[in-house]
Amino acid sequence: MSAASVHPRELYEVEVDRVDQEQWNNIVPKFDDANLIQTWAYAAVRWGEDRLGHIVLRRNSEIVAAAQVVAQTVPVLGAGICRVRGGPLWQIQGRDKDPEVLRHILRALRDVFLQRGMLLQIFPAGVQDRIGATRGLFEEEGFTLDIAAGSQQTALIDLSHSLENLRQSFRPTWRRNLVLAERNHFTIVRGDSDNLFEAVGNLYIKGLRRRGLTAVMSLARLKEIQRNSSQRMRVMLCEHQGKPVSGIAVPCLGNTAQAFLSGTSDDGLKLRGSYLLQWRMLEWLKENGPRWYDLDGIDRDDRGDTQFKLGFVGRLGLRAERFGCVETSHEGARMPFVRASLRLRKSYTDMRVALRSKRAR
Repeated sequence: MSAASVHPRELYEVEVDRVDQEQWNNIVPKFDDANLIQTWAYAAVRWGEDRLGHIVLRRNSEIVAAAQVVAQTVPVLGAGICRVRGGPLWQIQGRDKDPEVLRHILRALRDVFLQRGMLLQIFPAGVQDRIGATRGLFEEEGFTLDIAAGSQQTALIDLSHSLENLRQSFRPTWRRNLVLAERNHFTIVRGDSDNLFEAVGNLYIKGLRRRGLTAVMSLARLKEIQRNSSQRMRVMLCEHQGKPVSGIAVPCLGNTAQAFLSGTSDDGLKLRGSYLLQWRMLEWLKENGPRWYDLDGIDRDDRGDTQFKLGFVGRLGLRAERFGCVETSHEGARMPFVRASLRLRKSYTDMRVALRSKRAR
């Protein structure tokens, strides 16, 4: 793909697939809503580099928005689906949010991909705003909510508060477990090396097996993301008597850090290693600039890890709904077949995940 066009008012210029990996790696950190999924390294490993596309929006020659797109063509039909996950990026660091920038990048995405007979789906980064203004803008630009795709809740910690107030806001049980963990003579190891990341990955995989679950990506692919990333994840490892018992890896992009990968051994559970590790990560994030710490998803019925996360978020945090999926398309003759193909693919994927989980149990 290669194109450039000028929208009415001749203020906004759209560039399609004119950036290489190095250029994209320099663009992403310019935005407050930057996130791991919009990085080249993550998308290339997760979906394949040959399926990636990149749109850049300029206003008066300055980059003001960008989106990484993953394309999937349905064989024979000559049509397919394009997905923007964790994007588009439109909130420039150090500036107020400008809804008109979001409007123009949505129009650019719609103009480029609908002309090609594609179904365009967007999974915006972050959570829903309380007044619904952003969702309303999507609707104005012809996007509808895909109810079938569902949505996820998450929990966020507001790092603008002092460390003392944040600690006091934890639920009493969580705060008590933190005190007990601090007495267990842990050693905290910090860095972003491949070896540290692999240690966290091993704990993550073991934790999934303990619960009879399977990973979305293999450890080898997770390690490849860290190895190839220009913005490497911050890694912390909690050791007891020289043995790793808990670990966490956090991408720090934009104004939100995300608890992307974490794991705890059986010994770590007994010794409450995760409590101390999360507190130390919060301290580090507080010193290094992000406004929010996203704990990466909670269950609606508050099962399992959700109780741990909500205890950590405490009174000063936020329980919020992610945007979910919005979509738009030209409903031509081929689109019902595209949608049917997507449903079949999803059913097949769900079946494989269920079988893998059953074997793991």
